[in-house]
Amino acid sequence: MADYYTYQRKRRDLGKPCNFQDSEIKIAGYTKTVAVIPNYVKRNPNHIDLDNIAEYSEHSVNTERVSTGDKVMYHKEGGWPAGIDPMEQQDQNKYRRRFEKDAAFAVAVKELSTTVEKCILQNNQIDLFEEYFLDEESEHQVENLSTKTLMLFKDQSEGVKRSVSEISWHPEGPIKAAVSYAISRFQQMPEGMLKSSFVWDLQNPNNHESELETNSPITNLMYNPKLSDQIGGGCYNGLVAVWDVKRGKQPVLTSPVEKSHHDPITHFQWLFSKTGTECVTTSTDGRVLWWDTRKLNEGPIESLNVTEGLNPNDPMIGATVLEYNTEAGPTKYLIGTEMGSLMVANKKPKKAVEITARYGLESGRHLGPVMSINRSPPNPKFFLTVGDWSAKIWVEDIKTPIMRTKYHGSYLTDGCWSPTRNGVFFLTRKDGWMDVWDYYYRQNEIAFSHKVSETALTCIKINSNGGAHHNAGKLVAIGDQDGTVTLLELCDSLYQLQFREKDVMNEMFDRESRKEKNLEAIKKQQDLMKKVVPKDNKAAQQKWEQRKAELIAEAEQQFSQIVKKDEEAKLNDLSEFSPKAQKKDDKKQQSPKDDDKQQQQGDGGQQQDQQDQGDKDGGVKDGDDGQQKGDDDQQKGDDGQQQDGDDGQQQDGDDGQQQDGDDGQQKGDDDGDGQKEGEQE
Repeated sequence: MADYYTYQRKRRDLGKPCNFQDSEIKIAGYTKTVAVIPNYVKRNPNHIDLDNIAEYSEHSVNTERVSTGDKVMYHKEGGWPAGIDPMEQQDQNKYRRRFEKDAAFAVAVKELSTTVEKCILQNNQIDLFEEYFLDEESEHQVENLSTKTLMLFKDQSEGVKRSVSEISWHPEGPIKAAVSYAISRFQQMPEGMLKSSFVWDLQNPNNHESELETNSPITNLMYNPKLSDQIGGGCYNGLVAVWDVKRGKQPVLTSPVEKSHHDPITHFQWLFSKTGTECVTTSTDGRVLWWDTRKLNEGPIESLNVTEGLNPNDPMIGATVLEYNTEAGPTKYLIGTEMGSLMVANKKPKKAVEITARYGLESGRHLGPVMSINRSPPNPKFFLTVGDWSAKIWVEDIKTPIMRTKYHGSYLTDGCWSPTRNGVFFLTRKDGWMDVWDYYYRQNEIAFSHKVSETALTCIKINSNGGAHHNAGKLVAIGDQDGTVTLLELCDSLYQLQFREKDVMNEMFDRESRKEKNLEAIKKQQDLMKKVVPKDNKAAQQKWEQRKAELIAEAEQQFSQIVKKDEEAKLNDLSEFSPKAQKKDDKKQQSPKDDDKQQQQGDGGQQQDQQDQGDKDGGVKDGDDGQQKGDDDQQKGDDGQQQDGDDGQQQDGDDGQQQDGDDGQQKGDDDGDGQKEGEQE
C-alpha cells in the first residue's frame, strides 16, 4: 500500500492565490509559420486487410472393409511325457505326486514365493476395483438423449420394394430377429414378386440366416416363446402357417383355406399355454380365431365375431390388432378395430367367447384404425393405443382415455412401451421420424425425436430380454416402407430406470383415473337429473343448477387436495436425503437428555394450553354439533331427492322428491342457525 505525506503550512506562507484564465492552445517547441502551409502534402491512404480466422481444411477418410469368416481351431493338451495319457486323471495325479517329491521342485517354489507374496501384499493394500459411490443414486440423469445406429438389414428382393410388416425378436435375447415383408395393397403387387421372409442374425447383417417361404406374403409373424425354433405367422390370403427353422424354409403346418380367414391376417399371437401350441389371429374380415397347432388342419378351436354395436346381429368390423398378457388375466384379450374403438374379449374354458367391455364408444376413440395396443409392463391394467395422429393411455375400468398426446404433424403407424422404464414409450410416424415420450419428465412435449428413414416407418420392436452384450430395452428395431430394418442403440437415460420413477408414474396414472371417474359420475348425475326434473319447473331447474355447481366445486377441491398431497410427499422424500436432515438426526442422537427435558416442558405447556383452550371451546362445541346435525339433515334431503328422482317414473314421484328435498334443506338451515348461536356464546 502506498504511503502518503501531508504537507501543512500556513496560508500566508503559500503566496498569493492564482487567477487562471483561458487562452489559445500553444504547442511547446513549435512556432506556427504561415509561409510553410502550401508545402503540406497529404499522404495517400493505404488499404490493409486483416484476418484473424483460423484456417481449416476438409479431409475425408474411407477405411477398408474388414472381411470376416468362420474358422475352426483344434486344441490338444500337451506338456506331458510320452507315457502319460492327458485324458486319464489317475495318470496325471501319479505324475504330479512323483514330481512334487523331487528336491528341485521345492527349491523352485521357494524362489517364486517371494515374488508372489509381494504381489499379494500390494493387492491387500489398495483395492483397484473399489467403487466409492456404489449405493448413491442420482435423482435425474443429466445425459443428453441420443441414439446410435448399429446396423441395417435390407430386403433381399430385387426390383420390387416391399415394406416391413412385422418384426419379432428371438425369445432368448437380442441375437436374432425374424422380419416379414409384404405389400398391403394388392393392386400394387406385381407378378413374380418375392414372397419370402427372412431371419437375420445380428452377428452377420449382410446375409440372412434363414428363409421362410409361402405361397402368399407373410403379413405378421412371431417366435414361439416356448419353442424358439418355431415361428408362426399369418399370410395375406388368410392362412395360418408354422415354420421350423431347423427343418427348412417350407412351412411344416398350414391351416385349410375353407376354415381360415377370408381377408389378410392383421395380427398373430402365441398364447402362453402349457403345451406352447395355442395361438390367436385377427383379420379385417371381422373375426378373431383361436388355433391349436396340433390340430391346425382341422380348423380353429374358437371364434369371435367383432361387431360395431352391443347386438351380436350388428354388422362386423375389421380387427386390426390384438394384445394378450397373462399378468392382466389369462382369459382377457384386448382387440383394436378399424373404427378406432377397443373391446375386451373373455375366453373362459368350456364357455363361448364373449365381449365384456367396450372402450371409446361414447368419446375418446381414434379417428382411424387402431395401429397398436401395448400394456404397460409394470402395471398391465394401463395400456397404450396408437392411431390417427395421437397416442392415448387407457385404464381397464374407465371407458374413456385418461391421458393422450398432442396431435403429431404426421400420421402415426406404430408404438410401444419401454420394457424397462415405466414412463417412456416410442412412436413411429409416416414421415420417417421416431418420437420418444417421457411422461416422467414432462407430459406436454416430445422428449426426443430421431430421423430414421426418408420413407414411412411401419413397425417398431424393443428387445424385452437382455443378452450378453446388450441389456433389456436397449436395442430398438424399426422397419420402413422400403424393406429396411434399422437397429438403434439407446442411451442410458432412455432405458435405465430413474429415481422413484415407478412410484411417480403409478401416482400419476391413479390421479388421472380418479379425475376421470369423478367427471363420469358428474355426467351420469346430470343425465339422471335431466330425466327427472321437468323442463317447465323453474324452481327445480334452479335448484339443480345450484347442486351442479356444488358438485363441480367439490370435484375441483378434491383434485387440488390430491395434487397437493403428492407434491408434499415428493418434498418429504427428497428432504430425507438432504445433508441438513442427516445433521439434525446426528444431533438428536448425541443429546437425548436435552430432548427429554424439552419434551417434559413441552408436555407441561401443552396441558396448560389445553386447559385454557377448553373454556374457550365450550361455546363453539354447540355450534359444531348444530353444523354436524345440519349436514346430516342436508344429506338426508339429498338422498330423498335422489331416491324420489329415481322413482320419478311412478305416480306422484315428483311430489315426493320436492317435499323431501325442501324438508331436508329447511332442517339443515335451522341447525345451521344453531351453530351461529354457539359461536356467539
